[in-house]
This record gives sequence, structure tokens and C-alpha cells, in this order.
Amino acid sequence: MKKRIFTSFILICLLLTMPACAAGTDQPNNAERLSVQNTGFTDVPADAWYAQAVEYCRENGLMAGTSDTTFAPEGTLTRAMLAAILYRMSGTPAVSAPPAFSDAETGAWYSDAVAWAAETGVISGYNSGTFGVNDPTTREQAVTILWRYAGSPDPGTALRFSDGDSVSSWAQAAIQWASAGDILEGMTANNHFDPQTNIKRGEVASMLYHYLSSNTSGQPEPAVGGKTLVAYFSATNTTRPLAEYAADILSADLYEIVPEDPYTDADLAYYTNGRADREQNDASARPAISGIVENMADYDVIFLGYPIWHGQAPRIISTFLESYDLTGKTIIPFCTSHSSGIGSSDTSLHSLASGANWLAGRRFAGGTTRSSMEDWISGLDLPEPETAVDTVTSATSKAAFNFETKSVTLNSGYEMPINGLGTYSLHGETCVSSVKSALSSGVRLIDTASAYGNEEEVGQAVREAMEELGLQREDIFVITKIYPGSEMANPEQSIQACLDRLDLGYVDMMLLHHPDRNDVKAYQAMEKFVEEGKIRSLGLSNWYVKELEEFLPQVSITPALVQNEIHPYYQENEVIPYIQDLGIVVQGWYPLGGRGHTGELLGDEVISSIAKAHGVSSAQVILRWNLQKGVVVIPGSSNPDHIKENTELYDFALTDEEMAQINALDRNEKHD
Repeated sequence: MKKRIFTSFILICLLLTMPACAAGTDQPNNAERLSVQNTGFTDVPADAWYAQAVEYCRENGLMAGTSDTTFAPEGTLTRAMLAAILYRMSGTPAVSAPPAFSDAETGAWYSDAVAWAAETGVISGYNSGTFGVNDPTTREQAVTILWRYAGSPDPGTALRFSDGDSVSSWAQAAIQWASAGDILEGMTANNHFDPQTNIKRGEVASMLYHYLSSNTSGQPEPAVGGKTLVAYFSATNTTRPLAEYAADILSADLYEIVPEDPYTDADLAYYTNGRADREQNDASARPAISGIVENMADYDVIFLGYPIWHGQAPRIISTFLESYDLTGKTIIPFCTSHSSGIGSSDTSLHSLASGANWLAGRRFAGGTTRSSMEDWISGLDLPEPETAVDTVTSATSKAAFNFETKSVTLNSGYEMPINGLGTYSLHGETCVSSVKSALSSGVRLIDTASAYGNEEEVGQAVREAMEELGLQREDIFVITKIYPGSEMANPEQSIQACLDRLDLGYVDMMLLHHPDRNDVKAYQAMEKFVEEGKIRSLGLSNWYVKELEEFLPQVSITPALVQNEIHPYYQENEVIPYIQDLGIVVQGWYPLGGRGHTGELLGDEVISSIAKAHGVSSAQVILRWNLQKGVVVIPGSSNPDHIKENTELYDFALTDEEMAQINALDRNEKHD
């Protein structure tokens, strides 16, 4: 289990850069004793506006003092220090490489934090190739960094400070967001923000306190209690022994999910249209449970056991999940099956407790030994419920792009490349040669659709490339779609037709191309193909907030991806974070503006100037901008040089200011 040691790490960081206290300091007077009693530090008066924030940060290991009795609230914080704090808040995730900055030493106390900050885009380096390790952080820089850490959420209201005109353009959205969320409380005397002033340690503590304690980040509030529960449903007593093993290994409480109406042998007989068959075919079925978990608030971690019925968890598991507020809790599914894997039975449950932190589940065969369960549990990265901050920062987060592997892990458990080739308008030999050119250039994501009329050519190109380049089927991720109207009205026939035209054995992902009156019916048909192993992941195209709110409760498998039109003139800045917060990856079509609009977009002065600064093309800048927003790109082209150029997106990164400049180009101008 993960061990978190915030205080000693931060203290070492601070002592390396902050002045040491003189030896032989006088004993604290009465006022100082009062400060120590309330905040732990003699230089933080109990009635200071930031006192509660300092106490919160100290208690939760976010920031330590500069000595045992001092905090230095007026001291400044360097960029490396801020990176270290946010890195620890994120649970010190592994980094793929040391920091690539001339002023950042490999192996230094800040090394992993700086590499993580740059890799995730939370803190970008300067154009000079430096990070500014020891540079003080200005107020607008600190707010922007926290905003990016929060996922660049919607900025909210307009700036309302008297000196708002002095805020840099790249920081305005962040400061709007922080102001709307009361994160700047205490920092705006006389309606003045002073954006270019170096931020003080007391102010940083206040920002972190208000960001976390007010839940402005949208992350779940921490659960309380710190206990572990093993809850299970076992109709034939196959799952029961594993649940008992888990409870014993974890010293956890054990709770059996007992149906009010017990299942008979006849109920459980497969393919007889018995009770279990009918329930599994009805996504809205919720069998009643006898009894409840009286003290659910006491549990931080829940192991959830069940058998596999028709490829999914029994619907009584849905009843259980919807019976409680599981926000902020960590849930680990495990299932028993004689043949089926855990498949999508795990991820299909996520939407029923979307505020929980779901860890990947595991399938076990009947008769699994206690030692096998112990080996699995010992390898899990379970949270330590020691502090509120731990729980908040380990809560559900967006799927992260891995710029080293150039991929993202979908909620279905499969990895998908983050840049690919769109084949809309490509036909005949042009389509075949374009797809093969893309695959020879390293592209491993190909997007097509029934409506494009080129699935046969795409399939042919993939098969030929596999033979010529020595690729395996698993190396290539193919997406296709079925269209509204007759295709969704007869989904089984349409899905099979796509599979037959592609002739690749299976399809990595299938989407519904647009909303339709038969979209739920069509999606449920695709779910059955997932159970049969003919489709691996499901998704949607041209779905927005309202459509998703209506659609998601009606299906069993949470979409892994939503594909919408996204480019600098049509950015969907409200829709993207909404989708990402559901654990769904966003993919952008028309990333370069689409036919008839590409020239104008590539010639935009803002984009051209950024491209010139990096020595890359305007197209590469736009595609990189998408990737740094967490949007997968599938630009279309039949030109081999352009196809190759569109893959070269990983040797440069856009700065916060450059990202903000492109964000400012949004016209809400849809090109399709």
C-alpha cells in the first residue's frame, strides 16, 4: 500500500531554499504561545486571515514550516517548490524521464516534480529551455498553475478586479475561475489583485486550503472513517469464499448482498428467459436488497464481489451501488467466473458511483485459493486514509495522456493512441495508400465509418500493412461507426456489416455516429457484440452535455470515447471537461478546421507566430494544442508528407501563454 510522507519531503525542500532561523532564539512570549497553540507557528498570529489555511496545510502535510516554530508566511515560493507541492498532492506518480531543462538537475529534490509538472503541462518551461527552478512565482503564475492542475476548468465570471487590465492574457481564464470559486479569498484587498507581485507562502497556503476544502476542483469530498468493507453477492456460493478471504486478509468488515426475493435454480438457468436472463437484458432492473450497510460513512475502501452473468455484474450490484453516496470512496471490483473475464462488467458499473475512485478489477475462477487473493491484494495501490488531502487527491481523475507511449488508457481497459488518421472523404486506392502511408509513418489509430463508404479499403490497407510491416492486429486501433436511420433501426445487421467489410476479426471501437431515436437500441446491440468479443470498446460521436445526460442512464457500458468537432475556432471548452470528468476520453474531428476552412486556420497570425517560434508547422501547433487539452486528434490527409508531419508532435510543448493565446481564438464557429 502506498505510503505518503508529505511533511518531511516538503520541509527538506523548503530548508534548501529558505533562510535558516538563528540559533539561540528567545523562548516565545504569551502571544507567540497563543499562535503556536492555534497554528503551530509563532509567526502566524491566531487571528491572521491565513491562519486557518496554514493550520490546514500543516495538518494535511501540504506545507511545512521553515523551522519547528516558524512558517515564514511572508516568504516567497519558487516554481520548483510549487511543483513539488502539487506533485505530492497528486500522489507522486511515476515520471517517464528526468526533467529536460538546462537549469534542472537530475536527481535533485525537485527532479521528479519538475519532470511531472512539465510532462502533464501543469508548469511549462520557458522558451529558453529552462524551467526557472529557483525563480519566485508571481500571483498570476501561481493561480494559472493551480488552474491547470485542476484541469483548466471553465473560467466562470468575468474579471472583477480594478487592476484586471494588468492581468496577462494567458492568466485571465485562471484568475476568473479562482475568483468565481473564492480561491482568492483574502488576497484581493480593495478589489486589487496585483497579478505580477510575487506570491507569499501564506497566500499559497490560503489558495490550497480554499481549493481543496471548498471542493472547487470538482473532485469528491473526502470520505471519513478509514475502514475497509468487503461487500459481495453470491447466488451459488462461488463468490462467497473469495469475499471471506479478502475480508480476513484486509481485516475488513464483511457484508453479504442478500436479495429480498432469493434466486432459485430455475431463476439462474441460462437462456431460458428466466428471472436472471430477464434482469440482465433490462438495464433498468434493480432487484431489491434485504438490509443495508448501516455505517457506510465509516468506510473509505470497498471491495465489491459478484459472479458474471451474461458478461456483466448481476443487476443487484447496481441496486447496491445506487443505494449509497459513495463519493470519495475507493471501489475495487472482483468477480468469479468459470470462463468469462471481468471484461466490461467492471467499467460498466462506474457511472453508478461516478464520484468514487474505481481501481481496476480482477476475475477469479471458482475455487481460487486464499494465497492467490492475498497476492492480488498485496499488489493493489490502495489509499492510506491518513489525511483529507490524501483522499481528495486520490479521487477519480481524468484519463491521462502518456506522451512517452503516445497513448491513453480507456475506461474499458484498452490503450488507444492519441494521434491518428481520419479517413473521411478518402476512397479507393487513395484510401488504401493513405492508410498504409500512415501506418508506415508510425500511426496506429485509424478512424472510419459506415457512412464514409470506405471500410473495405481501410480493412484492406490494414491487412496489407500488417503483412508488409510485420505488425500484429493488436498493434493497430481501428474505429468505425454506424449511422442514424436504417442502420440504427437494424443495429445487429449494421454492426455485423461493418465487421464484415473491415474483415479484421474484431473492431477496437465502434461509435454511434449521431444521436437518433434508436440510439439506445443500437448501443445496447453493440454491448452484446462487446460480450461476444467482436467489439472491444464503445463510444459516441456528436454527443453533447444534454444528449449525454439523457443517454447514459439508459445503457450498461459507459462509453470510452466521445468524438466531436474541435478546433481553435470551435473549442467546446464547456463540453470537454464535462466529458472528461465522466472518465470518458474526448477525440476531435476536423482538428484543422475541415475542408474549406483549413487554409484560414493554418494562416491565423497567432498560430503562425507560435509555429515560427517553435520551428514547426501551424498544423503541428494546432494538433499539439489539442493533445495538451487532453483531446485525441485524427487529422485527415492523403498527402504522405502531411501525414508524417501530423505525427511529429512530441518534440516540443506549448507554454501556458501560447495555450492561452490559442484558447482566445474561440469563435464558437462550427464548420459542419
